[in-house]
Amino acid sequence: MGAGVDSYNGYGQRGSFHVIEHQMAAAVELFPIFARAHVLRTWGGIVDTTLDASPIVGTSPVDNMFVNCGWGTGGFKATPAAGLTFAHTIATGAPHKLNKPFALERFETGALIDEHGAAAVAH
Repeated sequence: MGAGVDSYNGYGQRGSFHVIEHQMAAAVELFPIFARAHVLRTWGGIVDTTLDASPIVGTSPVDNMFVNCGWGTGGFKATPAAGLTFAHTIATGAPHKLNKPFALERFETGALIDEHGAAAVAH
């Protein structure tokens, strides 16, 4: 389970009980049996989520260095398409047409991806 991304850049690695409480309330609402569960351990830390909540997939300014990051918590669902397009990018040295919009350069040009609602998670 996870929470939404912060609306600002933060580098703190401390937990927040109110976030855990909110997430557990949502889980119990969906699965009432979770009310009987005991939390043994929690983790809170940095998640590689970009400012536009979309991944970076493609080439980098460094020769023969490719990036596939910034998936946040939604990357697992996109693994088949990401694998295919990333393999194409590595093999040809040029982005596949499907991952071209997810290039690192979008942060320089301002061509951000406006799909926060399409993530199906609280990003």
